[in-house]
Amino acid sequence: MKKRILMIIPFHPSTKGGVIRAVKFQKKVYEKLGFSTDILYADNIDEADSYDLIQVHGPLKIKSLLKLIKANAKLILTLHGWVVDESITALKKNPKKNFHHIFRLFNWILHRLIFIPLIYRGRVTAVSKITMKKNGVKGVVIPNAFIPKDVEERVTNCEDLSFDDFTLVTYVSIGGSKVCSIPRLSRIICEVNKRIGRNVQLLVFGDSVKIDSPHIKMMGYRDDFLCYLKSADMMILGYEMSELGYAVMEAGYLSVPIAKFKGKFEELKDGVHGIIAENEEDMIKKLLEAVENPSSARKWGENLKRYILETRSLEKVVKKWQEFLESI
Repeated sequence: MKKRILMIIPFHPSTKGGVIRAVKFQKKVYEKLGFSTDILYADNIDEADSYDLIQVHGPLKIKSLLKLIKANAKLILTLHGWVVDESITALKKNPKKNFHHIFRLFNWILHRLIFIPLIYRGRVTAVSKITMKKNGVKGVVIPNAFIPKDVEERVTNCEDLSFDDFTLVTYVSIGGSKVCSIPRLSRIICEVNKRIGRNVQLLVFGDSVKIDSPHIKMMGYRDDFLCYLKSADMMILGYEMSELGYAVMEAGYLSVPIAKFKGKFEELKDGVHGIIAENEEDMIKKLLEAVENPSSARKWGENLKRYILETRSLEKVVKKWQEFLESI
């Protein structure tokens, strides 16, 4: 009999982000292992039937978590984001609107002290070393799988987007340091244009951020994001996070190099996969060199594509999950 696995998404289905894609690709991991898999949102947790394993993709509210205690299944908590950092950033940005993050922080304290050791019995995974460390827990690091076919299908009908200017692309979400990084990127783009005497533009996708710069365009959430990314010269990240999210993996697969700041547990290499800068001045100097020598950027993009395919392939991630599941 096939093992039955239930995956639970802990937020409202209208929420956009990489977690949805991670769950979708995790389903393919389980299918590769020969498991039968269902997916539920936390709001529909009452519909949960009998399963051998339940994987929760982020901290649930106490009420929802207590419902799972009755299930005769092993529970696994998988962490995709930085719970504390994201909540603190949201509270700083708008304390009144985001007051509910106070309860999220309290809930995470309960997870660390009670729920993880007693309910999950220490069965925790995270998508990167930095995610595990930032959440202050111990567990097994298993990166998200990357499915090339998903990208190929989404860029099949892309129109030709030839840019007159050297074009950088970035993607931001409401949590963590991503939104706060846009003013930093604005300073960098402004200085690059000042020194080089030509136009370098930045296209910002995802959550809109108020910024006054003629070189930065807010693109919002768009279904054709990958079409713009495919035609860009580089993807730039204004923060130090070393986790390779789906936007970075997609850029790599499309042979678009990355420009970012060096973070702890950094995977990518400067001058091999793109620009890994030590500080703003270092980023500015290296961007100037990339603009003047576009052939270097193309080489970095090809290197990054090979790295993504080698380290995030479905086969490699399946093997890691198989080892983890056999150990619990």
